[in-house]
Amino acid sequence: TSREKLACIGGSNGGLLVGNLITRPVASSLFGAAVCQVPLLDMKRYSKLLAGASWMGEYGDPDTKDWTFLRKHSPYHILRNDILGKPELKDDGELGPPTESTNPDWTCPKTLFTTSTRDDRVHPGH
Repeated sequence: TSREKLACIGGSNGGLLVGNLITRPVASSLFGAAVCQVPLLDMKRYSKLLAGASWMGEYGDPDTKDWTFLRKHSPYHILRNDILGKPELKDDGELGPPTESTNPDWTCPKTLFTTSTRDDRVHPGH
């Protein structure tokens, strides 16, 4: 087969995995499309939406030193700050300076995102 004929799909926790896959430079060389269903994509705010607080035992607390690890696995932050070079929000709520893109050659595979207002675990705001 070929990259153009391969896709990845994942929902809920698998949506977090797909989010991490599509924000990595290697993604566009592995598959041509992705389906990301009811994903958890913002690892900084997950604990503030619905059942998210109950996951801190599994993922860690983003408001502590755990954020150093979680930041490396937060698709939203990887895309916004690392790939697009947008300023990162500092702990005091102020925006930091724009950063230089760490992945200027990154290409996102074609992606379908789905969410639901009926999922009692992953809030659509994720």
